[in-house]
Amino acid sequence: MDRDSIISTKGCLILVAIVLAIPLFILGGVGVKTWLPLREAKETLTELDRSLGDGAAYIPTPSGAIPAERMELFVELRAVMVAACADYGEVQEGFDSVAELETKDQGDPAEVRDVAVDLGGAALAITPFLARFFVLRNEALLEASMGLEEYCYIFAIAYRDHLLSASTRGEIFSDGEALSPDASLRLQACLAQQREQAPPSLTADLDVEMRAMAADPTRLIWQEGSPDGVEASVRPFRNRLDTLFCAATAGLEMERDPGRALWVAIE
Repeated sequence: MDRDSIISTKGCLILVAIVLAIPLFILGGVGVKTWLPLREAKETLTELDRSLGDGAAYIPTPSGAIPAERMELFVELRAVMVAACADYGEVQEGFDSVAELETKDQGDPAEVRDVAVDLGGAALAITPFLARFFVLRNEALLEASMGLEEYCYIFAIAYRDHLLSASTRGEIFSDGEALSPDASLRLQACLAQQREQAPPSLTADLDVEMRAMAADPTRLIWQEGSPDGVEASVRPFRNRLDTLFCAATAGLEMERDPGRALWVAIE
């Protein structure tokens, strides 16, 4: 059998493995292991909205700079959220086994079978993991009295360079883009609120940035670089922020609920 035939055979085997994993995913999707955590995630989000009000009304400072006390609070939240990285590692193993199989020259049926088992396990684990992640984040935000939109605003600015890096975009949960259209709308709303009270010297730049984000729903806020005042407010926290960044979950942080995040995860 020539090399092209071997590769074609291996591709077919991988496809079969994925097809075999789909029923496992469906079974997990209708099971208690999946729906109860998802319901809890939705309940914590509802409680967050109820307790803190409509987060879309978050108003940055006129300059957009983040007050030091809010940056300190954000760093504390990151210390909680980064713990999910280890949890994600267990889910990732099943997907890594598929990637490893694709790099090999031959498709061993026994090996493909093992990959199918790993992939099925990963499929079953995705939704509960996402639910736990959002419960963790929502409860942390409730404890800190920080709305989701403020968290998204600070996260996008504090981790701009990380979010734009190729390594972060390559992670399974980042969907190849720095931002989802849904998260983009929330960040645009923050800029619109800022513009209402911004000094005249900043309104032109804000207008340009808002138009750019509206034209590209995956564009990150201040993608080419934050205004000097915004950047200065983050700089004293840079070392701590960098140690608390998790590329694997970066694509989840600014989503509202695991429903959209699930599709990001499996795309």
